[in-house]
Amino acid sequence: MKNKKLVTLALATALTVSAFTPAFANPVLISEAPAADAAIVSQEEQAMQFAKAYGTVQEVNEQESYILVQTAEDSIRFNIDTQTWLMDGQTGFPITLAELEGKEVAVSHSMAMTMSLPAQSYAYAVITKGDVMPNYAVIEAVTETEDGIRLTTENGGMWVTVAKDAQVSPFRTRNIVTTQDLQPGAQVVLYYDVVAMSYPGQAFTDKVVLLQPADAVQAEAAAPAENEMVNLREAVSGLGLDILWDAEGQTVTLQKGAFTATVVINDVNYGINKMLVREAQAAEIRDGRTYVPQSFVDAVKEALN
Repeated sequence: MKNKKLVTLALATALTVSAFTPAFANPVLISEAPAADAAIVSQEEQAMQFAKAYGTVQEVNEQESYILVQTAEDSIRFNIDTQTWLMDGQTGFPITLAELEGKEVAVSHSMAMTMSLPAQSYAYAVITKGDVMPNYAVIEAVTETEDGIRLTTENGGMWVTVAKDAQVSPFRTRNIVTTQDLQPGAQVVLYYDVVAMSYPGQAFTDKVVLLQPADAVQAEAAAPAENEMVNLREAVSGLGLDILWDAEGQTVTLQKGAFTATVVINDVNYGINKMLVREAQAAEIRDGRTYVPQSFVDAVKEALN
């Protein structure tokens, strides 16, 4: 799988990818109350946003399906499900949850993070580190260049040029794939260590793993939803909840006494009393109103009772 002001930085020679911070690297703490009376940004201006973390897997819990990763700052629990990409960064092959134990990993995770100890978030992709840094990305735009094709990722914050003769490999299949399969909407892993200190950041790669092609993403999006999406404000009316909106974090917070629930636009992870609740559908904005799955509303009502 995520509209701050963009500040252009002077070009420098280069820096390692571990030091490059995308515009949306800071997760949203789901128990933090956002500011009210902020302008709403339309859904068309949104892109899939996620944060990145790097560290060593200290613990693997297969029963509860999570890993505990020690980063440079703290330990974070990343919840895993069947939609999380688990990949060996050296070979580009699938890896099991158990095999992550003790490995250095790059984790792309939800912008929503609990304020619990340890903090918790949902992992979109967990990739072990190889000789070259593997970078999970969702392609937003493709531009032809003299050197190959340029992929725009990270909400417009990153340009990655893929060489004409780049090695493009499929994931979990034996399908033959090429750079022609790198289309907007596709989920990929791009290998690069060096990023130019500019905005957008710029990198070059000759190795790509295609996790999921764009047509598969579109087909999934076109599938009928099993859970009805409802207007959040209307659905919780009568429950005595204060509703706060944070435009910068694209977050809605519901509060009543000690109770707190949090909704992040374009995210399938919801917060209820500092616990992450994963739904099948992401919250979205329609005509300036927030829509969420009915099952989330039911969970809010149950927690209030």
